[in-house]
Amino acid sequence: MKAIQQIVLDLSREEGFGTVVLTDATGLPLAISENREEAETLAAVVADILRSSSGIGRRLGWGDMSEIMLLSKDAQRGVLCRRFQTGQQDLVLALFIQPQYVYWKATTQAINKIKKAWHFSGGGK
Repeated sequence: MKAIQQIVLDLSREEGFGTVVLTDATGLPLAISENREEAETLAAVVADILRSSSGIGRRLGWGDMSEIMLLSKDAQRGVLCRRFQTGQQDLVLALFIQPQYVYWKATTQAINKIKKAWHFSGGGK
């Protein structure tokens, strides 16, 4: 898990990103960036976000959503949740973002690194 913790920390230090947390599908934090208080708050809303998006996905006939973004009213702050699977484990990379920055490439790279580290560590143990 040390490698995964470093991946999360590195992502949080990139321009346009703030607090980052890796959770399971219930919102249980598995790795967090430096700001523990913000990370715990973010982790706490992951389960709510996933529950809401699951209902929306069902209504639209899309199934589970893989990416959910919430923006503040002034569009200067956002929460991004990217859901993915590694092995049999459903994980969520959740982070505070500044929406004017491109996030897709950096978060995709982080997710790929997490998957490799998860596999290498024997499932996050």
